[in-house]
Amino acid sequence: KQWYQRRVAITAGGMGAGLGIWVMNIDAIAKHRQVYALDLLGFGRSSRPNFPDTIEGVEEQYVASIETWRKEMGLDKFILMGHSFGGYLSMCYALKHPENISHLILADPWGFTVRPEEQMEIPLRYKVIIKMLEPFNIFSGLRAAGPLGPKLLHKIRPDIKAKFATRLGDEDAVPDYIYHCNVQHPSGEVAFKTLHAGMGYAKNPMLLRAHEVEPTLPISFIYGAKSWMEPLMGSKVKEIRRGMPGRVTVELILKSGHHVYADEPDEFNELVNRACRMYED
Repeated sequence: KQWYQRRVAITAGGMGAGLGIWVMNIDAIAKHRQVYALDLLGFGRSSRPNFPDTIEGVEEQYVASIETWRKEMGLDKFILMGHSFGGYLSMCYALKHPENISHLILADPWGFTVRPEEQMEIPLRYKVIIKMLEPFNIFSGLRAAGPLGPKLLHKIRPDIKAKFATRLGDEDAVPDYIYHCNVQHPSGEVAFKTLHAGMGYAKNPMLLRAHEVEPTLPISFIYGAKSWMEPLMGSKVKEIRRGMPGRVTVELILKSGHHVYADEPDEFNELVNRACRMYED
């Protein structure tokens, strides 16, 4: 009964990912609690709807889809964990429905950093290239490659193969899975593009909204020390929420980059289990 009452919902990871990326994590986390893994709208095997063209509209549609899923599953209270873009959307859900979450775990989340007013100077030739690429979605090139797409993905992202091959014994399984996740209608990519301000920044960064999250909700950040997501953001959220009853913790995986769940899966799993235990019993 105690195991049954412990529940973790894991949203799919970052841009272009599906729930299959958690293949090295789910078993370890599920030893102690029920785990629900879901593909976000527009990604993986979830449907590919059209999204509004406003920040508010995109966030509301994602939050509504997670809430509909929660009701259908009959979950009353659960731990919510998301990675990268999934972390951003988990934060959106927490802002709207904090009453349904007992603990928020954000693994190297995207969209917290505030874009600096002074931008570094970009050479004119690169500005032209960026402007030319604006009409296209992130994985347009992958889809345009047709049957050569899998080979192209293996060529430009050999790190994906390296992260999973040793554990799974099949170096092609995850790259091929990610390819098939992203050759479909680019629904989620379009939604992300609406939220993205360019150069990796969010148009409405979560750091500016951290104080709006329910004060009693505990938040755990897990960052890779080599990630481009700025682990400092977790510490800034902790400072912003200082004095609130909901504890904020920030953990750092020293040998990991952005893909914390795959770079050092054993350490990541231990940190997730430890974070869950703090608020389960």
